[in-house]
Amino acid sequence: MKNLVIGITFLSLLTILSGCVGDDPAELMYDQLETSVQIENEMKSLQEPLVEAEKKEVQLYNDMASLSSLEEIEPLSQKAIESAETRRSMMEEEKKIIDNAFEAFQEAEQYLEELEEDQAKEAGQTLIDIQNERKSVYEELYTQYVKSIDEDIKLFEMVVDEESHNDELEGQQEKVNESYARITELSDEFNVLLNDFNEAKIVFYESVGFNVTTK
Repeated sequence: MKNLVIGITFLSLLTILSGCVGDDPAELMYDQLETSVQIENEMKSLQEPLVEAEKKEVQLYNDMASLSSLEEIEPLSQKAIESAETRRSMMEEEKKIIDNAFEAFQEAEQYLEELEEDQAKEAGQTLIDIQNERKSVYEELYTQYVKSIDEDIKLFEMVVDEESHNDELEGQQEKVNESYARITELSDEFNVLLNDFNEAKIVFYESVGFNVTTK
């Protein structure tokens, strides 16, 4: 097992709009895009607890590996399983946030064809394409992470199973490691797309005439 952090920090933008938001499609898109960002930023509160739970489980597993008495190992195994189930709940909460954020983003797409400038339409479509790719990667990341939790729990259960042999434990540990290796790959891909999204958003805002300042 290894610790994992999924980066979700969004670029903060100060966008100066001329007048109040009305029927201008660019301003309507802006509203929905920033609403989506605000929703997704709610994921931040889950990152530290997830990492702490992962660290806790690694330590518990190491402690179990150093013991020989099932009487001592069993309570540690149970704690590790409970921690893994807590991570599952946090991931379910995170997915709800992501789904809500992408739903808000989709509301912006309806205004794309109403933009007057072709350059703005192209920049907006690029932004949409990147966001759709992010959603696809996140779906795979979520599925893989939940699968890794199942593999972790199976490992914790095998440690206290008297019928489990060392080669079986090693085989399960290898499955866990392979699962987390894939999670790391997907997390890196998700973070790269996040940077691409932030850059594309600036390009889009500038293409519709917004004055953008990063902070």
